[in-house]
Amino acid sequence: MKYLLDDLNPKQQEAAQTLKGPVLVIAGAGSGKTRTLTYRTANLIQQGVKPANILTVTFTNRAADDMQAKIAQLVGNEILAEMNLGTFHSICLKILRENLTKINRMEGCLIYDTTDSVAIIEDIIFEFGLEETEYDPALIFNIISKAKMELVKPTNLTKNYAKAGKQGSEHFYQTAARIYREYERVLANNNSFDFNDLIKKTIELFETDQQLLQKYQQKFCYIQVDEYQDVNHSQYKLISLLAKPQNNIFVVGDDWQGIYGFRGADIGNILEFEHDYPAARVIKLERNYRSSNNIIESSNQLINNNTQNKVKAAWTRADDGAPIFLARADSPLVEAKYVCKRINHLVDFYNYKFSDIAVLCRSHFQSMQLQNQLPKFRIPHQLVGGVSFFDRQEIRYFVNYLKLLVNPNDKLALKRLFRIEVHGVGEILLSEINKYARENKMEITDVFESPTVVKGIGNNKAANIIEFQRRVIDTIYDLREQKMGMYQKALQLYEEVAFADNVLAELDNPAEREKYINMFLEDIANFQRYHPGRGLYDYLLLNKLIADKDLADSDQEDQVKIMTAHAAKGLEFPVVFIIAAEEEVFPHLKSLEEEAAGRNPYAVEEERRLFYVAMTRAEKILFISFAHRRVQNNDGQYKQLLPSRFLSELPAERLDFTSVESKKGGSGIQLRKNVQII
Repeated sequence: MKYLLDDLNPKQQEAAQTLKGPVLVIAGAGSGKTRTLTYRTANLIQQGVKPANILTVTFTNRAADDMQAKIAQLVGNEILAEMNLGTFHSICLKILRENLTKINRMEGCLIYDTTDSVAIIEDIIFEFGLEETEYDPALIFNIISKAKMELVKPTNLTKNYAKAGKQGSEHFYQTAARIYREYERVLANNNSFDFNDLIKKTIELFETDQQLLQKYQQKFCYIQVDEYQDVNHSQYKLISLLAKPQNNIFVVGDDWQGIYGFRGADIGNILEFEHDYPAARVIKLERNYRSSNNIIESSNQLINNNTQNKVKAAWTRADDGAPIFLARADSPLVEAKYVCKRINHLVDFYNYKFSDIAVLCRSHFQSMQLQNQLPKFRIPHQLVGGVSFFDRQEIRYFVNYLKLLVNPNDKLALKRLFRIEVHGVGEILLSEINKYARENKMEITDVFESPTVVKGIGNNKAANIIEFQRRVIDTIYDLREQKMGMYQKALQLYEEVAFADNVLAELDNPAEREKYINMFLEDIANFQRYHPGRGLYDYLLLNKLIADKDLADSDQEDQVKIMTAHAAKGLEFPVVFIIAAEEEVFPHLKSLEEEAAGRNPYAVEEERRLFYVAMTRAEKILFISFAHRRVQNNDGQYKQLLPSRFLSELPAERLDFTSVESKKGGSGIQLRKNVQII
């Protein structure tokens, strides 16, 4: 094994050779923590520890698979098969299945997903005679999920939440507790768990059966936990129970990358590890093997503005590399064009592949303009962990109105509109309408005028169809004959068919969806401005919407990746763009409000850690951009925004400043270098 450990640096070797007692490894970004953890596992086995006595816990299946593959290379698949390596939930599921009778479950028990759980809660709300407008099933499920993560029982829900100043009245939480209690009864009757039960039930099992707990304590003599900064209360409790009495617990994490507070993660767990285990040995992996010195020094200076920190200093033997390119844009559209031009420049002149490049944002909403511009610059891309802008339900719905507006023979768009708009008329009756039109050599819209001619359509259903014909189809036909710009025509269509009231209102989160519709209309306006003489058909064709296909083809490997900063954690790319670096965006408005109200004094610190994570995904080149204004309101109006406070925390001597503006009278952009922009 010694020759293997020789591949590690001195600090990594120290961690891999420390096998007894509590150990905290503070592993900075790009410091080789997974490598260290896998080599330590191999070293444990080399030193005579039985593989079955090692418990290694990860947070994602991807991390577990990656670690398994690397451990197998060191010790072989047969030994790997004896080990206990997986996510918290997979490990707990295994324990629960070994002890089903002790928790009032039988063989064949199921795990309900979110959709199943929400459906159960909907039934309970109905049975209790409650209104879903007051007790939204999804909200109630989120409350129950949070309670389970915090090990709060139904009897304590009101005391722990309402009296703790959480949103909602005491009466609301009393009712939520009733629903929670009934929900638990239904799960038991259905011989099932939900996802959050897996850890909660395991802890309850151990707390009520000391002999069983001792059995697993003796089995898991050596415990290893990856990403310890992301541990929530129930996960922390589980590990604390299993680690006793030997306390051979080895945790790896980075307090600078604790970004999941909104999911219940408590960064205090890693910060207080030495308090929990006074004999703990702390080892710091500070050498960064990933990024250039400019990126490391800049991200170090940023994160040191936080107060919740373990003292450390990431460093590298790499040279400074390129400066961090910081750009101010007039608008999100200009910002998107700037990013596209930079990407093509890197690919055309510096031998980068599209797959070497990632664009990171605080939320997918900010990437809409970029998603629209990338195909126009012939840049293949993939939206990771979210729905592509043009694949969003509300956009696809509205595009069908536009398709019928530009092409009256588009029967598929017409049928889709019928399904969207007309309630109470199912596929069977729609098929009968089509059949009647075909047999009588009529247009289907002619049948809509007098739908009672079709067998099975009574007066009520006929009224719905006639209303659809007059409000939607007639409006579309009238607009087709009018002479006006494409944006004015699209906007008038949106208003006259009452899309917001008749379609968006029927979907979840209508206000959020209206934001995306307004962004879509704004993009049509931009197209009209920069392409005079072209119409809606050109716009739809250019964006590949008529064929429901664009360059973001999932089977292409050489693609620019677009993802949120959260989704990028654990990944690395030669080139990274961070877009929309503005106050109220990154840091997020909600975090600013929570900190200002005193509800979370460290909300902005988590946002700073998230920005740090985004920066440290870059290996060689890092671009950061922001816009003067951005659509923030449901009415689609622009709001003036300031640059993110995080930009002023970066060392100016390591930055390259650029101002990006629209060219007057054209659709291009122009750059002004070395200007003061923050």
